[in-house]
Amino acid sequence: MENFEEKLANMPKPEISDLKHQDMLANALVTARDKSVLSGWWLSVPLYMLAALLMKTVFVPNTTLISLIHELTRTQKYSSLFFFVLVPVVFIVLNFMAVKRIHYLSGNPQTMKLLQMVWFNLLIIVVSLLLLIIYSL
Repeated sequence: MENFEEKLANMPKPEISDLKHQDMLANALVTARDKSVLSGWWLSVPLYMLAALLMKTVFVPNTTLISLIHELTRTQKYSSLFFFVLVPVVFIVLNFMAVKRIHYLSGNPQTMKLLQMVWFNLLIIVVSLLLLIIYSL
């Protein structure tokens, strides 16, 4: 029994040089950043269309943004639904899932640390929500 206790006392502690959890978190951060950049590019199309409609309201008298959006909906049913409803909803879901995964993998970090990691994803979610609200008016 003494021999066994000596072996246990002399045995070195195992050292883990590379944690799998850190790799998973880094991979999740890179993937989330890539998804948010792709989301930003896709959201640039409806934002460009919205900017064009805003400029039209400024330079054409007696027009409003809401009336121009309704006109766009009547003339371009499927493309307006695609760009103003489907694209924002898909990117809200994708970015929300990325934020949730990062929150889970980072082990419930402080709020400011989480915001530093996923601020662009949250920006994409807010812009998508604004597009949905403007289109639904």
